[in-house]
Amino acid sequence: MAARSVSRVVPSMKTVVHETLGTKVYQQLREAIMSGRFPPGQPLSLRGVAEAVGSSTMPVRGALTRLQAEGALVDGPGRALMVPPITVEMLEELRDVRIALEGCVAERAASRMTDEHLNAIQQIYDEMDAHVNAGDAAAYLRTNFAFHTAIYAQGASEVTLAIIQNLWMRIGPFLNMVAPDVRHMRRSMTAHKMIVDALWNRDGPGAHAGIAKDIGDAAQDLKGRLSVESAAMPKRASG
Repeated sequence: MAARSVSRVVPSMKTVVHETLGTKVYQQLREAIMSGRFPPGQPLSLRGVAEAVGSSTMPVRGALTRLQAEGALVDGPGRALMVPPITVEMLEELRDVRIALEGCVAERAASRMTDEHLNAIQQIYDEMDAHVNAGDAAAYLRTNFAFHTAIYAQGASEVTLAIIQNLWMRIGPFLNMVAPDVRHMRRSMTAHKMIVDALWNRDGPGAHAGIAKDIGDAAQDLKGRLSVESAAMPKRASG
């Protein structure tokens, strides 16, 4: 009679984290879009992205397709994808949704942060302030993204963070339009200072109010920029 096989339970082992090259390309592009490194209308060709990240086109194709499915990219000229444009109506909707959601998360974060978290956020704020004083818009955008990310990580679950990130994929590129304006950057730092002070004081409503001011002021500046560009379009067409 054949010997009966013995079922053995696999012992506990360390989890192996496996990231494909396509996933890494996707994550890098996604963060670049959220942090405003690509302006609206920026074309992203398969070959151009592959050269930029130093890979073959295969993993890039998967990353671009995934970003297109998430609405971060749309069909552009030729065979390229591009960062989508935005309307004033969409801008206002995103503003209201972000204030409600991100303000709520910041309010939660205020009561959960340790001194270690607060010191890290203070350091990011100080770096951002230095970039504003230097007039370095690209560095400001990077630290602005890091600033908000560090706060929201303490006040939201992974599910809520994913929703916030999807909103940032739509609004991030448009911060690129207003960030070079030094007056905008300095104005934003007033709101950022409100947020930092509220967090140190464990003042949830104050943090919420600071987030609302930050998002609202940025939307107002962007709305003005969109209006100027819209008014200039007929002149370009007839010139």
